[in-house]
Amino acid sequence: MITNKKKLNPYLKHIILFASLALMSSMSFAGIYKWVDDEGNVHYGQQRPKDASSQKMNVPQHAPRDTSSYKRPGQKDANAKTNNAQANGSAKKEPEKKKETKAEKKRRLAACAQTREKLTRMESIGRIRVVDKDGNTTYMSQKQKEERMAKDRKSLAKHCK
Repeated sequence: MITNKKKLNPYLKHIILFASLALMSSMSFAGIYKWVDDEGNVHYGQQRPKDASSQKMNVPQHAPRDTSSYKRPGQKDANAKTNNAQANGSAKKEPEKKKETKAEKKRRLAACAQTREKLTRMESIGRIRVVDKDGNTTYMSQKQKEERMAKDRKSLAKHCK
């Protein structure tokens, strides 16, 4: 009798494992319901509410199709010929732009961040103090502040492409 228990135990573990997996997989196919409570709040759940009317939601069970234009490394592009033809056609129409080096890009991005920070500071502060060449402290007028902010916005448009 004792030997039968030892043989039954591994089988019992397998049966419990498969039964629990089957139960969990059936739970994943449960419907999603949508209902509105008395206060007008929308709720979503897997179980139908007892005291409110609900609407069953149509939720797709498969993964969404990848429609992004991002080409992953190692992925072949199905439209490579059409993309190359479009690129060649646009290259003929527009003159070739000079490639930006890493140092130039780094400088441009630093200027972009600095200008963005400066602009947000100017927008949040009411009065701005300015120290002139002689060391005298004066306050910027609203018109001067707006001119400086317009200049900074132009700089943002230029550097933050």
